[in-house]
Amino acid sequence: MLSFLKKAKKKGKDTTVSSNQLFGQEETTSQNKTVKPVLYFHPSWGDVAQEQKYIYQFLHKELPRLQEYQISLSGIEIEKRDGAYDVAAFIRSSVPKPISFEEVTLLLLNKDKKLCARKTFNLSALGDIPENVNMPFVFTFEQETIMEAELSQSDWELAFELESKHQLDLDPSWETQLPEASKEALRNFVDNLTPPNEGEINFLGLQAALKENGDLHTTLLIRNGCKDNIQLEQLPLHIEDASGEVVVKGAFTLPNLEIKANTTKPWSFVFPASSILKQNMDLSSWKAFVPQD
Repeated sequence: MLSFLKKAKKKGKDTTVSSNQLFGQEETTSQNKTVKPVLYFHPSWGDVAQEQKYIYQFLHKELPRLQEYQISLSGIEIEKRDGAYDVAAFIRSSVPKPISFEEVTLLLLNKDKKLCARKTFNLSALGDIPENVNMPFVFTFEQETIMEAELSQSDWELAFELESKHQLDLDPSWETQLPEASKEALRNFVDNLTPPNEGEINFLGLQAALKENGDLHTTLLIRNGCKDNIQLEQLPLHIEDASGEVVVKGAFTLPNLEIKANTTKPWSFVFPASSILKQNMDLSSWKAFVPQD
């Protein structure tokens, strides 16, 4: 139950997905059919105070219609309590049959779309939520789920985190300099690779060439299997050749290189001749890795 809701004013925005995106179920709907869900209080809330009912009824009436087979999160209010965020929102369904959730990951975003909190909720205890309803609910994001980005007072969003395909993400400098054919080849190459495991960050060698001055020029794919963006500032790198020997060691200072969640970014690294440990290296196959010691 939400005790801090005092005004009939909605401060959050709405986010909407199709039921197919969320549940993976095929849907048959009329192209332009819209639905006005009815207000519904979950039985776990017990008797809702009359004042609270009036507020929810007013907010409910102000909500827009949904296309059929949509699930929406409509932000109402947030209270910060003991370092945690209590987020009140309507769970809205225009699915013409009951729906039920199990584990869902929700993102709390500020008005600039920056991530303020992320948490996986087990909502199985809600059981079946009736068809075509607007159901108020409170999601608590504990302190350990809160990120550094500052939460805005209004225009924040509560959104479902949907599984996305691992994909290529080019730095703006690469986007500008690479010909379209090279970009397409890179995309196809990344699409055909097995994605990194969840939470894994690894490096895949793409090109390596010894130059006349003795420098080793390499291009690597930095692969981020995490659900969060990562920033690389200092990066120690070793290269092994086909024999399994470490043939070069380097340490690189990077320009706050960001690798977005669930993406692969190519980047070039030049090892100076002075860092070469083996002159007659075999680059017919090679790998790059971050030393663990």
